[in-house]
Amino acid sequence: MSSPETLLQVDQLVKHFPIMRGIIFEKQVGAVHAVDGVSFDIKKGETLGLVGESGCGKSTTGRTILQLYRPTSGKVIFEGVDLVQVNGETLRKTRRKMQMIFQDPYASLNPRMTVGEIIAEPMQIHKTHQGKEQQERVEYLLKMVGLNPAFSNRYPHEFSGGQRQRIGVARALALDPELIVCDEPISALDVSIQAQVVNLLEDLQRDLNLTYLFIAHDLSMVRHISNRVAVMYLGIIVELASRDELYKNPLHPYTQALLSAVPIPDPLAEEKRQRIILPGDVPSPVNPPSGCRFRTRCPLAIQKCSEIQPEFREVSAGHHVACHLV
Repeated sequence: MSSPETLLQVDQLVKHFPIMRGIIFEKQVGAVHAVDGVSFDIKKGETLGLVGESGCGKSTTGRTILQLYRPTSGKVIFEGVDLVQVNGETLRKTRRKMQMIFQDPYASLNPRMTVGEIIAEPMQIHKTHQGKEQQERVEYLLKMVGLNPAFSNRYPHEFSGGQRQRIGVARALALDPELIVCDEPISALDVSIQAQVVNLLEDLQRDLNLTYLFIAHDLSMVRHISNRVAVMYLGIIVELASRDELYKNPLHPYTQALLSAVPIPDPLAEEKRQRIILPGDVPSPVNPPSGCRFRTRCPLAIQKCSEIQPEFREVSAGHHVACHLV
């Protein structure tokens, strides 16, 4: 269960990618507004689910928190230290406590390295374990994620997708991190394997007191694993609430549309409920709409929505939403 202690605080995080033109003299002609003023916090031991359509900025948010992308502006405060303001050795030491499980288990493992070398690499970089101690730690981590320690001399191509993702989890655990950013860790896996990996993540969280930022498309899986859920649309968070509150009482029209697409395992209830079909496509992050980002597709939009960006405010205990109509 989550404790009241805040491990990570993200405040007005912005990440824009410049668009450059010109052959000899390059100049910036625009920017991709990938993340545009995101704020939330994660408490020690909890899982915050981050959901939204493809291209809304979920993965960029996760990578910017870990400083894999340096933010354009904003604050990322981890254990009281603003990571945006530090670099060099200070950032390197902090990175030990923050790790990432990548989306594609086929692309995130080096095919030229054995499984043992892949898991041991973080320990070598940070000089935490060496020699026999390192080998024992690799075998222990393989056991922890449900793989045979004898597999440490094999190469990634000898494993299935689910097994490769377990290797990715073992690598993320190598330095005893406190925060793990799970960037859609199950979306590339077979449905029969997804539940196994999620159960593994839950068991590890319980045993090691881990904190997760769980990025995903699958709303039913997010409901299963998360304590709180943030809904993202075109670079901003439009709603943030506890899991049960968000699924029972979604306030933002975009959240309502997303949840209306989740299948219900009851034929009678499924037949009666109404799907919300959103018109049009997600606007380009290069030129996002004025005012509310969602207004071009919102069935309830009014004049005010095109003129003023709604404030992300708390409407009830722990339930935040950015909508003029709430």
